[in-house]
Amino acid sequence: MNFIEKLKYYYKNGTNGVKIIYFSVMASFVFWLLKLIIHGTFFENIFLLSKNRFIPFVWTIFTFPFFHQDLFNLVFAMIMLYFSERIFLMYFNGSSFVKFFVLGSIFGGIIFLSVSYFTNSYGYLGGAILGIYSVLFAIISYNPKMEVSLFPLPFRFPIYVLGLILIGLDFLSLKDYAANFFMARLGAAVFGFLYMKPFEKGNDFLGKFVPDFDTIENWFSKKSAPKFKIEPNENPQATYYSEQRTRPKTDEEFNVEKKENQKKIDEILDKISKYGYDKLTQEEKDFLFKQK
Repeated sequence: MNFIEKLKYYYKNGTNGVKIIYFSVMASFVFWLLKLIIHGTFFENIFLLSKNRFIPFVWTIFTFPFFHQDLFNLVFAMIMLYFSERIFLMYFNGSSFVKFFVLGSIFGGIIFLSVSYFTNSYGYLGGAILGIYSVLFAIISYNPKMEVSLFPLPFRFPIYVLGLILIGLDFLSLKDYAANFFMARLGAAVFGFLYMKPFEKGNDFLGKFVPDFDTIENWFSKKSAPKFKIEPNENPQATYYSEQRTRPKTDEEFNVEKKENQKKIDEILDKISKYGYDKLTQEEKDFLFKQK
């Protein structure tokens, strides 16, 4: 299996958080490449969040979490995203993770715009950190005493301590960036913490507005239904044999087919281990992908 096929495999079988990482990495690299080609702030205006360019670029309230302004922020955010999702999935499912990530990002973005207008602050907001704060503080709200470890510290501590550390570091960094960025992170954290209270009781009144990745992928892969017309059946006997061929399989037939498929899979895997994936025929590659 070559590098591209491995990437496709891990995306297809990955969690929603992994898919966000894939999209964020690709979007950020494209963003950086476009900025090298065309200098200025044109692409910041159409992808990142800014009070001066929010109108007419209102869609940036949805795009800014996936575009990072430099490599360090991208790597740091993706590591935090990966581990925060792993913790979140201990209690809730992947679609809920997406809801807290997206809603927290939007709420933090609204706080960013509001503070920017009232304080006359400037700057472009981008990156997944607001969604990560929302997810992390949702976990803190649900189970504040859950123990976590932070590399390279050799001991474990309650997760609420991690939250206090992050907010404390942001507060100490206020001299390095405007208050609108700090308030955006704080707003996302507050949203995740407070929204978890009704959410854990089954009241997900905002989540219905956030589609999960499976739904979005279905939108793009949905094909129009085939058009057909009903015609009189001129050959009832052919219909009988057709129905016989499409009847449900018996347990015995199913087990035999399953055994044959497994035998063929083992033969293909053995061939890969001896000669490599590139030596497979196209038919063998197609068969292997159908079994995933």
